[in-house]
Amino acid sequence: MKIIIDPRSSYSYSSFYLWGLKHCFGKSRISYALKPFKGLADPGNNMRFIIVSGKNRKNVFIQADDSNRISEPDYEWSEVYGSVNANFRFSPIESYPKLVSLAPSFGVRNEESIFLAMGGGLIHFMQTWRSVIQREEWNVSLQRNESNGFKNVKHFFSRRYKGWKNRLPLSVYTNDIQSEDNYIFFLSTLWYSDQYNKNDETVNLSRARFIRACRSISSLSFEGGMVGEITPSNQDFRDLVIQERIPFPIWLEKTKRSALVFNTPAFWGCHGWKLGEYLALGKCIISTPLINDLPHPLEHGVNVHLVDNTEQSMAEAIEYILSHPDYRHALEVGARSYWEKYGTPQKSLSLLGLHSD
Repeated sequence: MKIIIDPRSSYSYSSFYLWGLKHCFGKSRISYALKPFKGLADPGNNMRFIIVSGKNRKNVFIQADDSNRISEPDYEWSEVYGSVNANFRFSPIESYPKLVSLAPSFGVRNEESIFLAMGGGLIHFMQTWRSVIQREEWNVSLQRNESNGFKNVKHFFSRRYKGWKNRLPLSVYTNDIQSEDNYIFFLSTLWYSDQYNKNDETVNLSRARFIRACRSISSLSFEGGMVGEITPSNQDFRDLVIQERIPFPIWLEKTKRSALVFNTPAFWGCHGWKLGEYLALGKCIISTPLINDLPHPLEHGVNVHLVDNTEQSMAEAIEYILSHPDYRHALEVGARSYWEKYGTPQKSLSLLGLHSD
C-alpha cells in the first residue's frame, strides 16, 4: 500500500492528517507527486491524496479550510470527502452522500520529519517552478505588484517552513498542567472586517464580549485581549487590543493554566483551530452556539457550557463555573473524552473509512 499526496496541499492545514497517516500507515508509505492530480485545481488550505492498495485506489479529499461550501470538482473526484466545517443544511446528505463531518483540526509539527513539511513543497516547486516564480500572489506580504522571482521562491518555501516551525508536536496537547481556580487567559485575533466578511458583527464582537465579561468580575485574574489592527470601523475594540504577541509555547502553557476557555464560530462561522485545541487539551469550554456540524454534537453540561451571545450570559457562566469546581472538572473530562472518541488524527481518518494496518 502507498499514499500519494498532492504536493500543493498546505502543510499548515494538512499537518494534522499527515501526522495521522504517518502513525497509522508509516512514513515510508507516504510520497508526493503532482501527476496523479493533473487537471485538478490547487487545493489551497485543503488536502488531497490517493491511497493505492494493489489494484485498488481510493481518492480522498479533506476540506480543512474555513469554508462550509463543497468544492464540487473535488467532490466528484473523491470517493470520500471529509470536511471540518460540514454543514448538512447547506449540503444535505441526500445530495452529498460522500460527505463526512470531521472534528476541527489544527496545525501540528511532525516531530522527526521536516520532510513532511518541505518535501511536498520541494516536489511542488520542481514540477511547477515556472508558475511559482511568475506568480504575483506570493508578493502579497511584500506589498509589491510586480513579479520578483527570487522573493517568490523564498516566500514559497518560508511559508512551509514556518508552518512547521511555529507549531508544536501533537504530544504536547495534554492536560498535564492543572487549571487554576481564578485565572483566565484568552488571547484572540481581531479579524479584519469588510462588506464581505462582517467579522466586527460576529466573531470579533463575541470575543470582545467574553473579554469584557471577564474584566467585569473583580475576583478574577484575567490576562489577554485581542491582537490586530485598529481601523476606523472597529474603534469599539480599541480598549481590548494588546500590542504584545505571545509565542505559541507560552500561549499553550497559559491556556493550560486557565480555569476555562472561550469558543465562538470564527471566520465565516467556521470551527476555528482553537476548538480542536481546547478539546485536545481537555479544557472547560464556554461556547456560543455553533454554526457548522460535528461528527457528534457537543452536549451542554457534558463537554461544553453553551451561552447566549451576550456579555451577561457569559459573565454568569464564568461565575457559575468558577464557583462549581466539580462541574468544571466534569467539563474538562468530557472535552478530552470527546477528542479521544472523535477528534484525534487517527479517529478523523477512521471516520473517513481509513484504518491502520
